Amino acid sequence: MKEELWLIWKDPVSYEGYKVGSLVKENNKYIFRYVNPELNDAIKLGFKYFPGFEDLTKTYESEILFPNIYTRLPNKKRPDYLELLNYYNLEKGLNDFDILKATRGSVITDGYEFVKAFDLSKIEFDVVGTRHCSDVEKCKKYFKINKKLYLEPVNSDVIKIVFKENDKSYHLGYVPRYYSKELLKELEKNTQYSAMIESLNLKPVLSDESVILSVKLIFNN
Repeated sequence: MKEELWLIWKDPVSYEGYKVGSLVKENNKYIFRYVNPELNDAIKLGFKYFPGFEDLTKTYESEILFPNIYTRLPNKKRPDYLELLNYYNLEKGLNDFDILKATRGSVITDGYEFVKAFDLSKIEFDVVGTRHCSDVEKCKKYFKINKKLYLEPVNSDVIKIVFKENDKSYHLGYVPRYYSKELLKELEKNTQYSAMIESLNLKPVLSDESVILSVKLIFNN
């Protein structure tokens, strides 16, 4: 079974995320490589390389999760390890790749994370930019699992996430830019879709967002 995660680098100035690499797990082997076109865009903004993968042209392979990625997982010896598993809705005994998928390998000291590769059959993502949207505070009290959301394209790279309640529309944030181009292709077909809140965290402690809204999305195609 082949599984893929994308390495996202966040521009420290704009906070925009760029897909710069691909991590694949297949047949008990891990493969990492850098990918374009967003790699070139990121380099122009100051990206150099992910620590441990200095050669931008090389394909890296390993029988185990690369040490420079493994160290980004929660330390099993820390006293609050079980609380962290619980925070990410994880169970004991999961493999390293599953833990990486859930935690995204995020650490507070840099702007990297590993996200699920785009899959039209199962689209899930967290709304980004909530910290910049004043509407979020106005409608927090209405948020519930499976509440309907709306996608509103702005341009070729940007899709707004909109929440509606009591005949009012609230701008919550945006689709992550590394998914937006694929989603815009579907929206341009005028295909019916359903977008809902999959999970939410109104007081996140491990994120720079004001809330964490996870979206589940399906298209009628």
